[in-house]
This record gives sequence, structure tokens and C-alpha cells, in this order.
Amino acid sequence: MKYLTTLLLLFSSFAHAEQFQAPITDTQWLVESSPLACSMTQEIARFGRAQFTQLPGEEFTLTFSSSLYPSQKTNIYFEIAQAPWQNSEDRLPLIALAAQKGQHKFTLSGKLAKQAFTYIKEGMFPTIRYLSQNSNEDISVLLSTVHFRDSNVNFSQCVEQLFPYTFEQIRKLTIHFNSEQSILTEDAKTALIKIADYVKIDNSIRRITVAGHTDNYGRKRINIPLARARAIAVKNFLVKENELAEKLIIISWHREFIAATTNKTTQGRSINRRTEIELIR
Repeated sequence: MKYLTTLLLLFSSFAHAEQFQAPITDTQWLVESSPLACSMTQEIARFGRAQFTQLPGEEFTLTFSSSLYPSQKTNIYFEIAQAPWQNSEDRLPLIALAAQKGQHKFTLSGKLAKQAFTYIKEGMFPTIRYLSQNSNEDISVLLSTVHFRDSNVNFSQCVEQLFPYTFEQIRKLTIHFNSEQSILTEDAKTALIKIADYVKIDNSIRRITVAGHTDNYGRKRINIPLARARAIAVKNFLVKENELAEKLIIISWHREFIAATTNKTTQGRSINRRTEIELIR
């Protein structure tokens, strides 16, 4: 309770701040959408911008950015200003975060960012307040709610259609084979389809490396052709069944000399009978 009282006293000083807000007559929300990123941005005159962002598998964020007003080494206060019809100048504190000297971006993440998003849907104003190197007064920045509802429809649709995996989650894949075989299992095909679906929507992928491997079991003379056949099986599935560009895919093949684990056990050999796929940006 003492901490909350202290915050409320600190926040009451915003009346002496230099305040920025998009003009009511010219507020715009720019929605940018793709299967890999959704953002909803408001330009704030003479300050910079604020942006809600959702990426696949990552936390929801609200970021205020300003090249004109870098922070001092101080606290950034995230607050909620009341709607005009409430006739109140009090602000609801969300959190105070430490900022470094010269910091240009101030980000609220996860649950608190979602709370800010909910408040703006209810007609209240997410805000930040801090001390800047370029001002003798506190900087106070308020998001405008004008035109929010219309843009939120497109933003919410984008979030619902985001690809379920991030690049980091999908960039490396290892599939395994039965002894002396290069036939893709159903599990392998399912995993490769996820890779192909991702590559089709991420234009930053420059190449896909596919490396076939064997264990040290069985007829040695067939291990090199077998490793090659495993790499080719993956390439053909990606190209012929999933319509990826053949020029993206670079294959290589190796015998048991590049083992993932020991070849001395049945389990180890089953792990070493593999093809490794990696997406390169």
C-alpha cells in the first residue's frame, strides 16, 4: 500500500509535464499484417510513435519510440489516463521500469501490455511519463482512442491468423529413418510440411541445407549412397510435394563419421540414421 501511495504521488506531477498526443482530428492507426507479424501503430506528432505488436509464439508488446526525446537514467512510468467523460485527472499506475540514459524505446510486455490494450478498447488512454535529456519538464505521452475500434478489427484478424511457429522454433529439424532405408515416415512428412509452410511465408529464407547421415551398421559400401538417398528423399518431398523452389535447397551426405551420438548401442544407431534440415536467412 505504501508503494502504491508513493506511485500515485509521483504520477500526480504530470500536470507539469510536456504532453504529447495525436490530434483528435487526425488520429490514425496503421495496421500491418502478415502470417509472421501483426502491428498496430499510432504516430504521435512531435514525439514519435506507439505500437502494439504480436509475433508468433512471443509476448504481446506495447512500445513507445522517440528519437527526439531519449531518456535520462530514470524510471519510465506506464499509466492509464481516464476517459474524458470520467472528469478525472487521476492516472492508474501500471508499472515503473528503469530506463538507461539515451534510451529511445520503452516497452511494456505480456500481461501488462494486454491490460493496456484492454483499457484503450474501453476508451482510456495508455500513457508513459519520464525525464528526457532534451526537455526541462517531464515527458508525458498519451495514446489516442480515436478510430481504434475500426483498426482493431483488422489487427485482431491478423493475430488469429498468425503462423503458429517462430523462426527459432522451426529453423532446425532432424528426421530419422529405419535401418538401411531412405523412405520418409509419416511423422517425418508432417514435420517437413511445417518447414515448407513456413518457408512459403518468410521471404528472408535464403537457402535450406539438407544433410543425410547413416549409422555404422550393415553393409559399409551402401552407406554413402544411402546417406545421399536420405537427403534426396527430403529434397524431393519439399520440391515435388510442397512446391518449394529447388534452387533454395542444398544437399550433402555423410557416412557414420559425423555421428549425433554413439553407434555402440541400438538407440544410438537409431538416432544417427537421420537427415538434418536447417533454414538459413
